[in-house]
Amino acid sequence: MCCFPLLFAQELKTGFFLENNVYSYKINPAAPFEEKPYTFFAVGLGNVSATAMSNLGVSSVLYPTASGLVWGFDSDVPTDKFLSMFAKDNIVLPQVNVNLLSFGHQGEKGRFNFELNLRSDNYFYLSKDFFSALKVGLNEGLKSKSGMYSFQNLNASSSNYLEAALGYSHKIGDMITLGGRLKFLMGLGAASVDINNFTGGANEAGDFVASTDVDVLIATSFLKVGTEMVNGKELYDFTTMDFNTIGINGYGFGADLGITIEPVHGLTIGLSALDLGFINWNSTVNGKIKYDLQPIDTVEQGLELQVAPASAAIKKLNYNIHLSAKYRMPFYEGLGVGVLGTYQKYFKEARIGMDFTPFRAISLALSGAYNNFGYDFGGALNIRFPGVNLFLGLDSIYFEMTPQFLPVSRGITNATVGMAIAF
Repeated sequence: MCCFPLLFAQELKTGFFLENNVYSYKINPAAPFEEKPYTFFAVGLGNVSATAMSNLGVSSVLYPTASGLVWGFDSDVPTDKFLSMFAKDNIVLPQVNVNLLSFGHQGEKGRFNFELNLRSDNYFYLSKDFFSALKVGLNEGLKSKSGMYSFQNLNASSSNYLEAALGYSHKIGDMITLGGRLKFLMGLGAASVDINNFTGGANEAGDFVASTDVDVLIATSFLKVGTEMVNGKELYDFTTMDFNTIGINGYGFGADLGITIEPVHGLTIGLSALDLGFINWNSTVNGKIKYDLQPIDTVEQGLELQVAPASAAIKKLNYNIHLSAKYRMPFYEGLGVGVLGTYQKYFKEARIGMDFTPFRAISLALSGAYNNFGYDFGGALNIRFPGVNLFLGLDSIYFEMTPQFLPVSRGITNATVGMAIAF
């Protein structure tokens, strides 16, 4: 049995501070009710969210010189300067969440909602040792065919699935609201590569040798791969790949739970735990590349993938905990302030924000945050015309970007846009 790296779902945090956001239940399924009942639905692109979290930026790998930008692996860039741009653990987490269908209704005491979402969660982890081995090896060892270079823990994974979520929340008296969402997950495809350790270089005879321990897993109905026996080992033969139509190749379940309390008028305290669950994938390829100081003459020889025992692959959803507080100003209820704390395994954040809602049709929110990827400043706007609800927001506003719109420094980006019919 294999466990994939965790999923990292991110919702727009600045949207939490908006007063009239119909998707407020995404941060806390027990989000406070609006004063007036309403019904909403959306088909197609009702709510589209794209996130990219990373403690790497363009400045980590590109360096300005008199002749222009060069890669940090260039011999003109000092090794110490290059490695100073990396943390011990370097992570890139891009995700996309596309809402295909949603509808819901809020009454006086109860609120329900249903969503069908297409989600893609991706994870890349590179240790500082990897950049060190590559930098030193390219500039010193590999050119002279001397020395051995090693690194550990290089991981990459991608999961793509459909999510059907049914939620309900209910007010208990005037102070407490309880809410939850049940999720049925249908896997479309997943893949992971885990380089547990790698050592490579030239031996005394000048031959390239390597030791490696790599796990590869692919789970999709789209691809079928044959096998062959070579020197008593069963290897995957990628020359026999057969492509089929995309179908369901795994199932799972998840849940969101939340509570909000209003101890005094205008103050709301909330706690939620999101994405508690898993997906059980059916593996298409489950293999290992493992050898010890073996001479490597060709790329094909170095990438021989040996068949591992067939098994299902369990991918856990990464639980996401939010603790929040919002307060409506007693002198003007159209102005509110709040704090939102977020905890995940690889992401911790404290965010403060305020919103301005001069009337029910328009709500504007601004926020600032500090997390383990850096500082962020965000904004969100919700406009509700008769029958139409428009929503857009950013959790990070970058002031320094390349001409290709890539952030120069490390950080987090979460852009969300959506439209729903609300009445």
